[in-house]
Amino acid sequence: MITFLYSMLCVWASAQVQVGCVKTIGRPDKQGRPLAGVTLRFRGVVNAVTSAKDGKFSIPVSGKKDGDACYLISVAKKGYEIADRGSLSRGYVVSSSVPIQIVLVSTAELDKERQRIERNAYRVAEKNYNKKKADIEKQLADMEISKEESRLKLEQLEMSYQNYMSLVSDMADRYARTDYDQLDSMDVEINKCIEDGELEKADSLIHTVFDPETVLERNRQAKQEISERKALALQALKRLLEEKSAIVKDTEYAEKMVNASMALAREYATSGEMDKAMELFQECVEIMRLIYGDDSEKVITIKQEMNLLK
Repeated sequence: MITFLYSMLCVWASAQVQVGCVKTIGRPDKQGRPLAGVTLRFRGVVNAVTSAKDGKFSIPVSGKKDGDACYLISVAKKGYEIADRGSLSRGYVVSSSVPIQIVLVSTAELDKERQRIERNAYRVAEKNYNKKKADIEKQLADMEISKEESRLKLEQLEMSYQNYMSLVSDMADRYARTDYDQLDSMDVEINKCIEDGELEKADSLIHTVFDPETVLERNRQAKQEISERKALALQALKRLLEEKSAIVKDTEYAEKMVNASMALAREYATSGEMDKAMELFQECVEIMRLIYGDDSEKVITIKQEMNLLK
């Protein structure tokens, strides 16, 4: 009996500990790696914890059960910063089977990647601007449009160009922080195209020259895979919206669904299915609004993408 009670006590004690790991972000050319010596502080936990050589750590979560939330307050390691800054205000789900994952990025590498993405975006934007401007001037020279029509078109082109340029820095920062280890193969391709500046529409940051339908025609098996992924994503998003209480309770899952749905919306926009794209964007807005509120940065960012597509 004593042995039994001791065993039960050990099980109970182990259930009061949340395991986690710290890693660096994965990039297109390399996977993330475990990160040692990271100091972490969680709400309600008196002492800070430090990640081991394999990046692992554990924190006491007395009184919490699976499904409850624990909150990260701060992360510190010289030369690194947290990849997703929103994770400092977002709850992590306590789980006896799933470790918490904290993702950091090298500050030096982040700055380097941001500059690379910005250069690509500016280069392509300028190229597209000059091409469209030349087209308008040719239309005027060939008397296909009037001087007034030419003036209006040039004004619209200039406005789109300036709107694009004002958003490049934020876009570059967001994509430079992306953990490619968390993306599926299609999302990796989409993100790589965006980072490399392969953009076609001057009024959209996410309308790339990467055309999923063209690629899929070259690979019938991939076409079936993506078609199934779209259907599953739509079904999962619909179920998530039907259970709004679950959105607030499990914000990590909800955010993953939003990220998948945003990528899907961009695919629809790329293929010209704007109604489907806007519907998905709006559903993502609703989810982020439930979690963070109407005026949150995440809601505003999605709305900005929607406005660029209108």
